[in-house]
Amino acid sequence: MWVAVFGPDGAGKSTVIERLAREFSLPFHGMQQFHFRPMFRRGWKDSQPVTEPHAKPPRSVLASMFKLLYWLVACWFGYMLTIRPAQVNSRLVICDRYFDDIQIDPRRYRLPESSLWFANLIVPLAPRPDLYVLLDVATEVVQQRKSEVSPAESQRQRLAYLDMFRLLPNAFVVNAASSVDEVARQVENLILESLPSRSVPRAEVSLIAGF
Repeated sequence: MWVAVFGPDGAGKSTVIERLAREFSLPFHGMQQFHFRPMFRRGWKDSQPVTEPHAKPPRSVLASMFKLLYWLVACWFGYMLTIRPAQVNSRLVICDRYFDDIQIDPRRYRLPESSLWFANLIVPLAPRPDLYVLLDVATEVVQQRKSEVSPAESQRQRLAYLDMFRLLPNAFVVNAASSVDEVARQVENLILESLPSRSVPRAEVSLIAGF
């Protein structure tokens, strides 16, 4: 199974994924972790944490279009060489964010507003994870955990994630204001519940505890 975990900085994505890998007994023959996109030979541990997501200026429109095309090809390359073999061999693959994230926070990926129309065309062409999980946290909680962006930006991102998850297939929202163990347990349950049929009605969003 291939799971993509989304949420703003401070939602606890990395901590929850680490807890799943270290302490939970999932019925898979191993687990692989990646950041943003599946990669060949490189794993999640090779990625450096982003502490200033909006520090660098946007690229030019042309450079952004080439970068988006590069990411799309890289997603398919990683899918064919990493994801498909993992699925065939009953391994679990978890991505901390995925390609869709560029539509939520284009500044993080140095995309100017004038390139977003192209990003909206490119994103649906990428391979799709089996399960999308959003770790949803109230703006004030995110700001207490990490204040790398303004409260207004945190709120904008939260609403944008929720809007995106209403349209994605196999998409579920988890209340991440609980303890790490509880959030990891809820994500584990979603993975286990998705195993038998491997299909969930399109655009279905389950709110695991209210927000």
